[in-house]
Amino acid sequence: MLQKIWSIKLTRFLCVGVFNTLFDLSILNSLVFLGHVPVLLANLISASTSMSVSYFLNHHIVFRSGEKHSVNRFVRFFVVTGFGILAIQTCVIYLITHLLAHQSHAVTSVETSLHITKLSVKAFELNLAKLIAVLVAMAWNFIIYHFVVFKSHSQSPDQDVLL
Repeated sequence: MLQKIWSIKLTRFLCVGVFNTLFDLSILNSLVFLGHVPVLLANLISASTSMSVSYFLNHHIVFRSGEKHSVNRFVRFFVVTGFGILAIQTCVIYLITHLLAHQSHAVTSVETSLHITKLSVKAFELNLAKLIAVLVAMAWNFIIYHFVVFKSHSQSPDQDVLL
């Protein structure tokens, strides 16, 4: 049963995406809360690092590409992912954190109801914004990876969406 579930490309993409998200969040939180790096700069650093790891995981695990790594494919991946992470995520993080900044009482109320009162409001806002941004960028990334970056030349792209 697990083998059948793992054979689905979207399942592999989501697993790799969860790993990359946790990796990205770890770097982001370390930079912001331990290194005192400004949020948007920290996001650029954490996202760039996780993008490089993501390329290899997507190449080998998600899309099971038999093609050799190439600068051309890495650049396409980096541009697509870069736009998804650096542009889309950064804009979403900016919007969410600025919207939540004026709702600190509501954020504190949500934190209390979720029993995460030890988390600072800033940490909660940052991580909520990042997770929303990840979901938006993930949809963008999967579509473009499937139809452009890791497009299979042996079959039409719509034949293997779930394979």
